[in-house]
Amino acid sequence: MDGILLVDKPSGITSNYLVQKVKKHFQSLIGKTVKVGHTGTLDFFATGLMVLTIGKATRFTEYFQGLDKEYVAKGYLGKITDTYDIQGEVVEEKDCNIGKEKLKNIILSFKKEYLQYPPPYSAKRVNGKRAYQLAKKGITPNLKPKKVKIYDIQIINIDLPIFEIKIFCSSGTYIRSLIKEIGDLAGCGAYTVALKRTKIDSFSIDMAVSLDELLEKDLEAIKRLIIPLDKSLPFIPQITLDEGFDKRFITGQRFKIPFDTFGIVKVFSKDGKFLGLGKVNEEKLLKPEKVIV
Repeated sequence: MDGILLVDKPSGITSNYLVQKVKKHFQSLIGKTVKVGHTGTLDFFATGLMVLTIGKATRFTEYFQGLDKEYVAKGYLGKITDTYDIQGEVVEEKDCNIGKEKLKNIILSFKKEYLQYPPPYSAKRVNGKRAYQLAKKGITPNLKPKKVKIYDIQIINIDLPIFEIKIFCSSGTYIRSLIKEIGDLAGCGAYTVALKRTKIDSFSIDMAVSLDELLEKDLEAIKRLIIPLDKSLPFIPQITLDEGFDKRFITGQRFKIPFDTFGIVKVFSKDGKFLGLGKVNEEKLLKPEKVIV
């Protein structure tokens, strides 16, 4: 059981709780502990796509991070909460007299690259502590803005004071912050009432299984859902080594290759066996990074 599993996280649980539930289910089916990890958290109230790494795939978690994502979110105008979402306490309330057309223009103006401040209730570290730990103590964390990119933003529906949008964005974008920023430009603030992650790179929510369904499946059914490691990194280019070079790769040797591919690559033997990941420098020298054979 080595590969990735796409799961649709329900609202009302943490990402870690979901991982532990899956891990316990696997253990009950197999009779031994199976390594299970995830490639990026979702907020407690949020739903949607999570990529779980299973078995040897847990060693490859870092390569699934930093991928572009798609979300569907609902914002509520006229109120600001301390967490920027439905879980928090209302800290400010204003009348909102904005019209639909003006709100549409504000929303669409966020299709850009800009510096975004993370929410105070976030996992960002400030002087060695998580921002949310400071916020819970009443301390305003000194958070630095991060460059994010909104590749596309679409309006699904506006029924004031609620608006619903779809966002395709770079990794590290906080949708809670985006909703608040839209509210700030509207002159009355806003907070996130619903959030669903629908895509991570080429992985879609349509490919995912719900947690409840997963916990009802037997081992053979689960194995059919797991995407093998060699097929779970479609965003990384691949190379095939000539006979003899596969042994050099799996023993950790560096050697030159006749390819024009640079950076991280998937490495296969001539007979189609996935050997792991390597890194190619400008001199076409291949260095083994993660070997699984």
